[in-house]
Amino acid sequence: MGKKNKNKITLSVIALVVLVVVAGLVGSRLFGGVSVAEGYWYEEENRIIFAKVTPDSDQTKVEVIDTYVETQDSVPAIKTDTHTYTGSMDGDKLALKPQSGEGVNATVSAKELVFLSPLKDGGQAPPKLVATQPALYQKQLETMTKRINELAEVKKKEVAEKRAKEEARVQFAQKVEKTGRLEADLVENAQYLTDLQFSDEASVYQDHVTELQGLLDEIKLYAGQPALQKTEYEVMKETVGAMKVLVVGMQSMDASVKDKKKRMTDIMSVLETDVADTKTTWEEIKGSVPNPDDRQKSFNAAVKTATEAMEQAKQRMTAIDNEKAAATQKASKLYGDANALLSKVAPK
Repeated sequence: MGKKNKNKITLSVIALVVLVVVAGLVGSRLFGGVSVAEGYWYEEENRIIFAKVTPDSDQTKVEVIDTYVETQDSVPAIKTDTHTYTGSMDGDKLALKPQSGEGVNATVSAKELVFLSPLKDGGQAPPKLVATQPALYQKQLETMTKRINELAEVKKKEVAEKRAKEEARVQFAQKVEKTGRLEADLVENAQYLTDLQFSDEASVYQDHVTELQGLLDEIKLYAGQPALQKTEYEVMKETVGAMKVLVVGMQSMDASVKDKKKRMTDIMSVLETDVADTKTTWEEIKGSVPNPDDRQKSFNAAVKTATEAMEQAKQRMTAIDNEKAAATQKASKLYGDANALLSKVAPK
């Protein structure tokens, strides 16, 4: 080998040695005989801690960025705590104070940063942080952030679907309960409606007409006598007065009939609304309700009870109106006939 080639090899070896030495120094700074890296980090699957030490003759500053994952309702989220410390550096030993809280001790070298006490109250001192380049830390942080955000979207979707299912289950259960409650209300209100009868009012109308007829018959007997005495005429007059009292008494039944009809109308209004509501709710649940055959029978029976009660109530209201009209007309005629006879036999 020639001298020229030997010199080239020698220069290449020297250059390589220099490059290795320079590469070893890149990313670290020498301070007080201790080399400090540009950054230190610790990484787990869901946590990255990055620290930067800035030494100074007056005051050393250490900034720690703790990025971790918190899960709430199974949805992960990136959280970041930043701790800033200032203090003194004695060789490789650091005595640091946070902005608030207890002080922190640590050791530092070009290879690692080791905290000897917790970063925050109630916590644990993190494992040692090894030297790294900030760019590598940023890349790993971006990778973890992207992974967690993608996982969060999946979990959010799962949570939303779970909540939707739970809400649908609750709504279905509420509709089942509502249907049962409405069925019970239909039966109960149908009974209230059925209990509202006009038998008392009808009896009064009939009894008064019967009494009026009897009093008119008495008046006819007196009026048919060939020679009516004054006392007999006074009796006739009193009898006609009694008939007037009966006629007025029949009119007093109007208030009772009116009150019952209003109560019946109010109940039927509620029943009609409940029947419609029950039918709508039943249609929504009947395909999935437990014991569908039994529930169908219960539903049909409740609706039938309510419907029949309303139909019968309407018939009773029509019947009492007819009864009242006929009795009033009959009473007016009887009372009119009695007055006519009284006028006919009045003393001249």
